[in-house]
Amino acid sequence: MKYGMVEATHPAAEKVQKYYSWRATNYDAGAAFEVEHHAEALRTADILPGQRVLDVACGTGRGTVGLAQAVGPNGRVDALDLTQAMLDQAERKLEELGLGDRVHLEQGNARELPYPEATFDLVYNGYMFDLIPLDGFRPILAEMARVLKPGGRLVLVNMSKPDERKTLYESVYEKGWAVMPCRPVLMSAFVEQAGFAGVRRTYRPSRGFPVSWLWGQEIVLAQKPAVQPENQPSTTR
Repeated sequence: MKYGMVEATHPAAEKVQKYYSWRATNYDAGAAFEVEHHAEALRTADILPGQRVLDVACGTGRGTVGLAQAVGPNGRVDALDLTQAMLDQAERKLEELGLGDRVHLEQGNARELPYPEATFDLVYNGYMFDLIPLDGFRPILAEMARVLKPGGRLVLVNMSKPDERKTLYESVYEKGWAVMPCRPVLMSAFVEQAGFAGVRRTYRPSRGFPVSWLWGQEIVLAQKPAVQPENQPSTTR
């Protein structure tokens, strides 16, 4: 293992798209364990009405709904996902709740966020880094930092584990025997290395069988410094 994690088994974006195109219509039913962790991450995000928020890898819109409710009618959420089928599910959910006018959905890749620098008050990302190869962590975090305003906040929710020790699930996963393409990650050190300040990690055990035996979750909160340190390289492309 490197950095206390096993490597991703789906390194190609096309393979991830294929999997989530297949999973889109039944994703919410199969990943119900995520709901309470999204709710806690949104609670700790302290989003204010009228803010501009980016939801990276929005999936079926589980986090997007809460973000749209938090920014209110005068705010805006931009929601990006790699897979159009997942965006279709998110759009349906938002329209049913009357929140469609607060959210702009777009298909795209987190490695190249299609937004100007210093655009967002908050960047939210749920259950994506657990899919990403290790060498993708730093460039994606750099993109998140680029589009955040100075003083803007980062909120990550990931499949995780208590510490760097290898889990049973990881042993199964790295052999290619796991059905899902995601695995536990530990993001705090990478977030700090990306130049974020005030990095805080909360580990949350899973509840219910079998997920409580296999993995937990982490919520990582951080802030882009209001003034960039002199020795910190610019995130501008």
